[in-house]
Amino acid sequence: MLKIKYGRRRFLRQAGRYGLASLAAAGGLAILNGCNGKQEAEKPGSEELSNQYKSALDAAQEAADPCNNTLSLSQDELATRENFEYESRSSDGTDLCRTCDFWRPSSKGDLCGTCTLMKGPIHPLGTCISWEEKSV
Repeated sequence: MLKIKYGRRRFLRQAGRYGLASLAAAGGLAILNGCNGKQEAEKPGSEELSNQYKSALDAAQEAADPCNNTLSLSQDELATRENFEYESRSSDGTDLCRTCDFWRPSSKGDLCGTCTLMKGPIHPLGTCISWEEKSV
């Protein structure tokens, strides 16, 4: 018998991703709608408006999961996270980052910690393929 493991956490994670994708699509459509297919001279303040859309999308992404804000990471650092198959939430609840030897809690008391193997914020309930049991 085939068992499909699809828990609440996975559902909420995917719902959040689709919500962000919808927000990004709506922002993109709003920007494209402003073009109307015409080549116009640059309107004063249009760059500021574009930055406002970008800021809104960045804020939505950070609000959805503050430990998944990777905007300050380089392409190489993002590739490293991808190579380690980092997920901000473990789908099976085992091998959590907070129980990994490479995870370091935030010195500021924030939710997100860091990892000695990759850059960027790391959620304590996340996981990757390089999980190593904490040494005592």
